[in-house]
Amino acid sequence: MPDGSRSPIRLWDATTTAPAEPAPGEPAAPPSRPLVMIWPGWGMGARYYDPIATELAGRGFPVAIGELRGQGGSTAVPSRTHRWGYHHMASEDYPLSIRAAKRELGLPVDHPTILLCHSMGGQIGFLFLSRPEAAELGVIGLMGVGSGTPCYRGFTGRARWRLFIGSYLMRAVAMSVGYQPNGPLDVAGYGRQSGDHVIEWTHYVHNNDLSDLRHSDRDYVAAQREVLIPVLLTRCSNDDDCPLESARNLAQALPNAPVEVEEIAEPLGHNRWAREPDVVATRCAQFAEACLRDAT
Repeated sequence: MPDGSRSPIRLWDATTTAPAEPAPGEPAAPPSRPLVMIWPGWGMGARYYDPIATELAGRGFPVAIGELRGQGGSTAVPSRTHRWGYHHMASEDYPLSIRAAKRELGLPVDHPTILLCHSMGGQIGFLFLSRPEAAELGVIGLMGVGSGTPCYRGFTGRARWRLFIGSYLMRAVAMSVGYQPNGPLDVAGYGRQSGDHVIEWTHYVHNNDLSDLRHSDRDYVAAQREVLIPVLLTRCSNDDDCPLESARNLAQALPNAPVEVEEIAEPLGHNRWAREPDVVATRCAQFAEACLRDAT
């Protein structure tokens, strides 16, 4: 990464649609199905998503799992001086990781790609869709699972008040310490996080937008109006961390894109779908095939 840190990428070859052996001296043909690039939620390491990656690979998709900066196997450690936010991950981590995954899997740079994003991964993914790198890298669709905005107005009851009050506490800690530390001050349980990321997230909680991001090279709110690729936002029926209204709030960021918001009936919570992957993998495969048809 540009900050000198390393973010590992977990890779799966498509295991059911292997191409025919190429003639001597000719490169192997790429798989016919899109690359599925998985992006974790906040505080989640990439390894957690191995079961759904394995399931999708078994259905013929090449799969890669990225790592959000500072999480899992990433070597980045947030501090008062080492800071990053939404823009840095959308403009650096996402495109660099997708390029590296395609290089290692032997795929063309513009090979069709579906982003399968969990929670925070979808918030960053929405920003990435508005960047030119998304088109250059062949991104043809984004599916979110439990991805919504953290705006407190999209929640009800205790969850609304936890977000409203807790976000002020998190902002105060990030402003005073310079980052979100582990331990008693980690009121959300996301672990050590970059101060800039936390501060931008708390703005999201209270304003439902990601404007004025640190070091941003564009007006993301305006750029998102130009996004036209298909998006599917799903949430499981018992996901208290992403009610339907939260997903609908995220959908509003792409006013001109074909965005669908739907509920998955199975009670797989906010995280468990990644470990019990059949239902989400089936829906992802359907979405990927539809996006591929639309793009060709």
